[in-house]
Amino acid sequence: MASALNPSGETEGRTTIGASALLLETRIGSLIRDCRYRYPKVQVSPRQLAMSNAYEAVRTGEVDVALVHGDCSAPENAPAGIVIEELPPLEVVPVGSTALVESADLATSLTSVRVLAVDPDCASHHILVTALREAYGIDPQVIEAGSMGGARQLARTGYGIAMLPSESLRQPEEGHHLAVLPGLPRAQLGVRALWAGPELARAAVSAVCDVATRVGRETVTQMA
Repeated sequence: MASALNPSGETEGRTTIGASALLLETRIGSLIRDCRYRYPKVQVSPRQLAMSNAYEAVRTGEVDVALVHGDCSAPENAPAGIVIEELPPLEVVPVGSTALVESADLATSLTSVRVLAVDPDCASHHILVTALREAYGIDPQVIEAGSMGGARQLARTGYGIAMLPSESLRQPEEGHHLAVLPGLPRAQLGVRALWAGPELARAAVSAVCDVATRVGRETVTQMA
């Protein structure tokens, strides 16, 4: 990380930000755009980050800030000095093809689909597994989709169903031929920013954390 205040008092620098798969495809684009507007001299370099590696990535300086969602509790041997900041939550909803949602017998149709896991570190797909078992007596196979794009494509074909961010379905190209499945639960996933202590929480890093909070808050307000 390189960060400073230039002679005019304007924040400048470069920040590497790691994000979980769901956040990379929902929050990071808006974060970069907002940073360019509010802090034009701050450069944000994004990358996908496994949530299980978030604390270590921050500790070693692999990333300056890590954005994670869901249950990303600090490990027992969590590095000292890691600061956790709560950000606005991410809502995920059960999604399948429009053909599946509109089927005459949804219960029967669900017996042949798989549950698609976007991020193996995220437990949201377990919500679907539990709901299908309790509501329909179905014990579905879980398939790792690898990304939100992969999960959307597989869901469109009727291969499986997935828990996807509700905000992502507002984009016509992403929500095409997809619909929210009735009778299955939604979930609110906590979102957190991790960074390496007050001594680094200035200039570019603090600017990015500020924008991440704004982006999440605006998104939640729009979805309400």
